[in-house]
Amino acid sequence: MYRSHRRNTLWGIGRLTASLITALAVTVSSVPVSTADDLTSLTRDLGSGADFRLRVGAALALGKSHSRAALAPLIAALDDPSPAVRVAAAAALGVLGLQEATPALTTHLSGETSPVVRSQLRAAIDKLQGAHEGDENAARVLVKLGQLKNLTGVRGLQLIEVFRGATRTHASALPGVEVLADATEGKHESEARKLPLLVLDGVVNQLAQGSSGTQVTISAQVEFVFRKMPEHALTGSITGAARAHESSRILVDQTLVAQLENQALQGAVESAMRGAPEVMQHALR
Repeated sequence: MYRSHRRNTLWGIGRLTASLITALAVTVSSVPVSTADDLTSLTRDLGSGADFRLRVGAALALGKSHSRAALAPLIAALDDPSPAVRVAAAAALGVLGLQEATPALTTHLSGETSPVVRSQLRAAIDKLQGAHEGDENAARVLVKLGQLKNLTGVRGLQLIEVFRGATRTHASALPGVEVLADATEGKHESEARKLPLLVLDGVVNQLAQGSSGTQVTISAQVEFVFRKMPEHALTGSITGAARAHESSRILVDQTLVAQLENQALQGAVESAMRGAPEVMQHALR
């Protein structure tokens, strides 16, 4: 379980001078899915991939396939042991846009214990219900993920991959937002579709471990800034923080510690994204 909060602030341009780091965790989601072989491979990766990041990428790619064949494996992934995969599966079902997913999402919402996953399940349900009622969820703004950095010194590029996946998942759930694939050229897509384009940069400022009695706590803090394109104008920022708690017995297993870190980071990203609609609305005026 985690607790989260957020605040809005301005972010100096000097924080964004580091070079772009491209994460590999969800690159598969940028590849068009158009053949039965593609769907079969992604379904296999989602169902049996050993690395949760592979399963996250497969879930997101299946959602973007807009194929009815993706429905069953994505629903099955709502029971994945990794919260990150469950979040990705819920987000993908929202993108897939099939009303048949609503009962499964609702059922899992009632039994889900992770606040991060519950939030994404609600977002997917709302998205499907909105699509049923009208065109309220049609894309009104395009978002491209930009510089995502890890300033904590913890787990290096591996943590950036988790950060990028969480950012894509939670940004994709925002109403009226379409997050472009990494391989998509944002300026061309914006001009072709006559939609505004924002670039979203972010940093993990803190990932700290503490303990109290028999509990260990991981605290995470993140910050994002929006840039309006093509001007590259800084328009505002959002921040988020979260804590994840578990028994101190997990300290003997670094895999479990990493999972708790991921949970805290996911919660911090979710916390920050609650402030995104207001900042984006201001940016597009």
